[in-house]
Amino acid sequence: MRLLLVDHGCCDPPHSRVFRCREWLLPERIEVLACGPASVSTLEAPSPGLHGIHLRDIAAANRRFARAVRDGSPQSFLDTSPMIPAALLGLVRETARQAIAEAVDGFDPDVILVLHAGIFADLAVETGVPVVVHVGPHDLAAARHDERVHALVAAALASAEVVMAADPTTGAVLTTDWLDAAATNVGPVTEIDDQCGSLLAEAVRLAARRRGGEGGGQPPLP
Repeated sequence: MRLLLVDHGCCDPPHSRVFRCREWLLPERIEVLACGPASVSTLEAPSPGLHGIHLRDIAAANRRFARAVRDGSPQSFLDTSPMIPAALLGLVRETARQAIAEAVDGFDPDVILVLHAGIFADLAVETGVPVVVHVGPHDLAAARHDERVHALVAAALASAEVVMAADPTTGAVLTTDWLDAAATNVGPVTEIDDQCGSLLAEAVRLAARRRGGEGGGQPPLP
């Protein structure tokens, strides 16, 4: 099985989280291509295993967002995204849309796993590939800061084949505030750590099995 793994934090190899996820999923017989913000220049040779989203030149138009991109942490990116001007947000998303589409065309993944409920999640849904969204403990609070981002995240969560929470508290917020009461697309709960490989694989395979169902993870969980 092939998995496109999209993150909102810096994805430079070899020590970024997406590359650790690749190692954790290898025993599950899942081939992973990472896609996310990269600090390497577009003029440099691409990093093996990474299809970069190149945002540094774009981010230079806004000091706060430029700091977040340089910081490289997913949380800085998520916290800052709702605060940037609409034109810049649109440019960032269009750059990410093109990069994700190129990764899908070249890698032909069976499933896309998006780490964090942020502004790339709905772009993954747009590709038509089955999507798993993993929601971190602070993602939903960040998304509430702006109506634009709130709407994008809500649409992605509703349309994903599987939505995973990092912990039970986040799962409770998802089911009470973000998903329909009858939603059936809630998957296993797990943090992203060296123990998560089997649960991530379970969610990815579930999303693949659901291809052809209606958005939101129909039919119900087995």
